[in-house]
Amino acid sequence: MSGRTSLKSISKSFFILFILGITVFLFSCKEESGIVSDIDGGDDEIVTLFTIISGQLVDKQTGFPVDSGLVHIAGTSVNSIVYSDESGQFFSQVQLIEDENLTIIAYKQDYKPDTTSTTAFAGQDLTVETIHLEKLDDGTGPSGDPVSIFLSSISSTIIGVKESGSEETTQIAFVVQDSAGTPIDLIHQVTVNFRLGSGPGGGEFLSPGSASTNGSGTALVNLTSGTKAGAVQVIAEVDLGGSMISSLPVAVTIHGGLPDDTHFSIAPAKANFPGYNIYGLHNPITAFVGDKYANPVRPETAVYFTTTGGIIEGSTLTDIEGIGSVNLISAAPKPSHPILGAGFATITASTINENSNVISKETIVLFSGIPQVSISPTSINVPNRSSQSFSYYVGDQNGNPLASGTNISVSVEGENVDSQGDINITLPDTQSASWTQFFFLLYDTNDSLQTKPVTVRVETSGPNGGAFMTIGGVTN
Repeated sequence: MSGRTSLKSISKSFFILFILGITVFLFSCKEESGIVSDIDGGDDEIVTLFTIISGQLVDKQTGFPVDSGLVHIAGTSVNSIVYSDESGQFFSQVQLIEDENLTIIAYKQDYKPDTTSTTAFAGQDLTVETIHLEKLDDGTGPSGDPVSIFLSSISSTIIGVKESGSEETTQIAFVVQDSAGTPIDLIHQVTVNFRLGSGPGGGEFLSPGSASTNGSGTALVNLTSGTKAGAVQVIAEVDLGGSMISSLPVAVTIHGGLPDDTHFSIAPAKANFPGYNIYGLHNPITAFVGDKYANPVRPETAVYFTTTGGIIEGSTLTDIEGIGSVNLISAAPKPSHPILGAGFATITASTINENSNVISKETIVLFSGIPQVSISPTSINVPNRSSQSFSYYVGDQNGNPLASGTNISVSVEGENVDSQGDINITLPDTQSASWTQFFFLLYDTNDSLQTKPVTVRVETSGPNGGAFMTIGGVTN
């Protein structure tokens, strides 16, 4: 009897293996060929179409995105596993031969799995309805009375001012806990009141003003920006019969909006730098960019630059104060302004305002050149007990003033003679030609009618280089 039973078992096993083998063979042949036979014995190509399946995972209680959640997309011919990104979004490109019913299962540690059924149409992208994942019960049991309140999560710590084009609202979740650090349950539910601490005072507000805690001890509030940039603090409080518990202030930064023409300006570090003949010098050009509310624009706003002389770094991004700088570099071509003349370059900065229009600002920079010195008259003849006046020029070859820090001095050698006037000067940062014309007096200090020699030297030194001129004559 046992022999007949063994034989039956062997026959049954062989039959199952045979059926499995035939099935695998037929399936593999179908997969390798990619075609099916028609009624007439011909072959029709199977058309494979691509479909993008996308969706989002969010926390059921807070509404915040769920990052790094595993999403399993399964169907007759589909088997795909993807992960959600920091915004809770997931994407998968699959191949479909025909319309297909899909099962989408979302997993995340500390959350209950969620299963969604849907239909994908071959060749048509599919956006799955938002999947709300619910947190698992932590098994801590009922909570005690509330004793503390903490920040649980925040959707963004940076928002933009009103009408800035940036996100204007952030959602903040506070959790109320008992003495053991357990979030309070619904039996111990309380009302959490929200208020603003310090802030820019531009009309920012909280909504709602108060909220009841849910089954996880959480209460939500939205902060919406106003018209001023700056830091704002949000505080949550619970009144327990006259005993107040408060959270630490939660800081949110409100950034400015898009550039406004009225609040856009540029300035050079040096209005005059010695770049006409000396190449490779750097002169920072700084843009100051504000929005229509006079706030600094949001960080990393782009500003673009051009120049009619030398070369300039093409663009910069503003910092938190709405400021960005580039370097103007002395090089060819040497600038020449149609009105101001040789040596003057026009620097233009441009950016985009809230209406997507280009707005621009200009500044003038002087590329000063090689120092030149001249004196008039060129001979000295000081009358007895009297004086002689002189004018002199110190500037570059284009008639422009030299760069800031240039020193100009007048020295006199001779007996019974002295000088007064522009005899020791340090130039400011200027583009004015008035800083190229100077004067001084020589006067005789002795009653003697004896004629004596005298020499005058006008000398300049500074960033542009040095130059001097000497004249001679007598005093009587």
